[in-house]
Amino acid sequence: MAADVQWWARLAREVRAAGRGELPVETPFRAVRDKLGFACVALVSGSKQRTATVNLGYPADMLGYLTTTYRWKCPIHSRAARLGLPLRFVDIPEVHETRTYREGIQPYGFREGVTLPLAPGTGPERSFVALSSTHDRPLDDGSVLALTMLSHDFAALADPGAEPGESAADVVLLVSRNQIEVRAAAVDQLPLSEREFRLAAQCVLTERTGFRHRDADGVWWRVLARVRRPDGVLLRISRVPEPEPLTGRELDVVGLVARGWSNERISTGLGIAIRTVRSHVESSLVKLDCPNRTALARHALEHDLDTLGALEAAHR
Repeated sequence: MAADVQWWARLAREVRAAGRGELPVETPFRAVRDKLGFACVALVSGSKQRTATVNLGYPADMLGYLTTTYRWKCPIHSRAARLGLPLRFVDIPEVHETRTYREGIQPYGFREGVTLPLAPGTGPERSFVALSSTHDRPLDDGSVLALTMLSHDFAALADPGAEPGESAADVVLLVSRNQIEVRAAAVDQLPLSEREFRLAAQCVLTERTGFRHRDADGVWWRVLARVRRPDGVLLRISRVPEPEPLTGRELDVVGLVARGWSNERISTGLGIAIRTVRSHVESSLVKLDCPNRTALARHALEHDLDTLGALEAAHR
């Protein structure tokens, strides 16, 4: 093997820690790249994401190729995904004759590589790891076997900190007292500012799990906060549809109703007229089929009907 048993055991611990959100996702992939002799490595997540969760070394256009054409049309990747096993170039005798190799791989100077499919998912929807080298020495069989045994743990790195049945996150961050660390990101730009991330982390201090947020481009996000003691709060952020049937301002009001605020206090906190607050409360009761404010508050807590605006008002 290219690495000894102790190294693989240490790598396994790092992979599992990163899957829990306790280490940056890049950490174990950087170890794999450097120890096993690869030039580049990328983790490409589920089908809804067009950017990689991790990219160490691939040029932007090559990464774009991996997340689109290679993933959906390449027979090399299709074979690996169908088998659910890692494939090296050396495992595919005809690889150097394929259009994929001639047009998508060789121009970048790559001569060997590995596609490691990850569970869950099938076919092109399956997450995968791409590893490429500029030398022509194939990865040894022992290392291929070890990567196969770790593939289930690697899959968790596509969405660190996820709980069973939870929708995939586009961004995962750890917010601590001293810094904000990106654990994983499949977006080009973070949807909140540093101040807003720190405010979001305060959700867990009031036993609230999350809220909805509409960014400057009109995109809605769901932000979930989890405690990761002693190092900080893990934030999981996902794109979501517009939260029908409530409007953004109705969500602000409902979030404060769930905190037990009176109409008068909500009016002051949000800087809107009290009659407007009453109108939003009445409209929300009807839209959510809640008989009273108590039921509305319970519904809001159960479905994370809260907003950054309500959080800001609550922490002034």
